[in-house]
Amino acid sequence: MTTEEFRQAGKSSASFSTSDSFQVARPFADVAETIKKKAYECLSYDIGSTNRPLIGVGSSTHYYGRAKPTVTISKNRLELAFQIKYEHTVTKVPDDGYYYLVADAYPLGNGKTKIDLYWRTKVNTLARAVRLWATGENQGCADPSTYL
Repeated sequence: MTTEEFRQAGKSSASFSTSDSFQVARPFADVAETIKKKAYECLSYDIGSTNRPLIGVGSSTHYYGRAKPTVTISKNRLELAFQIKYEHTVTKVPDDGYYYLVADAYPLGNGKTKIDLYWRTKVNTLARAVRLWATGENQGCADPSTYL
């Protein structure tokens, strides 16, 4: 699946996908800067589990997934693609993993920006976080345990 195929799935509400469009009263440059900063701060991480012995010393951690945001900004558009790649998947997966969210931002002029969000329905908290980053109201990160 490409970002465009993910957008189309969200627009048609297919396969547990959904979408939303809204405007914010912030200049495009400010929205783009905030989303880029928060995406790399909040959405870049490894997914793993740690085994600790009941008695004794030491532990071991196995990482089985990697979360990766990709932000592309041009003069008239921002694209945020958030993917998670798990090891040992049995289905065909894009190189950087399954898409969980794609967001596009466009300048509207007069200090306003349009945001188009596309996401898996199970990651509503992640979509809310991106919405709040765009508005500038909340600079927090969504808890990964609410969308993984």
